[in-house]
Amino acid sequence: MNIVEFQKSIAPKRTEVINDLCRFLSADTMLFWSDNPDLQAFQKKHWQPLLDKLNGVFKLNVKTTTGLYLEEDVALVHDFTKHLNNMSDKELTACFLAASKLKSVLLGLLLAKREISSDDALYASFLEEFYQNQKWGEDVAALNLRQSVKSDLDEIERYLQS
Repeated sequence: MNIVEFQKSIAPKRTEVINDLCRFLSADTMLFWSDNPDLQAFQKKHWQPLLDKLNGVFKLNVKTTTGLYLEEDVALVHDFTKHLNNMSDKELTACFLAASKLKSVLLGLLLAKREISSDDALYASFLEEFYQNQKWGEDVAALNLRQSVKSDLDEIERYLQS
């Protein structure tokens, strides 16, 4: 993945990229919590500090659900859009690429603003899988996918540091 070249393609269409990221916000993986008490406790342990950071550092009012649907929060989208608009092209590129790998624009924001590491972002994104691994063991195909995502996230993190 040539991130510098990708950034050149994102820069002229910032508005479109920001709109795409905002459309994905209401489907963010961290907004949907399990109704299984054990998994929910695991999510609370690992996701709640990240949500607290989003609500504190970024002044977002992120709400979660244990259901299958979460109505779009207009105020959240507005505030999230402001943060994206204030990003440099480099940060926006990192956010977009990370969000596509992590199934989470919120984790993409945290990684792009260097509020979490690529390792922490990966763990949060695949949290349910890690929970299942504790119960049933590792799935080789899932491990291979995570390793590929990890490699991409590490590259994004290096790009942000350059």
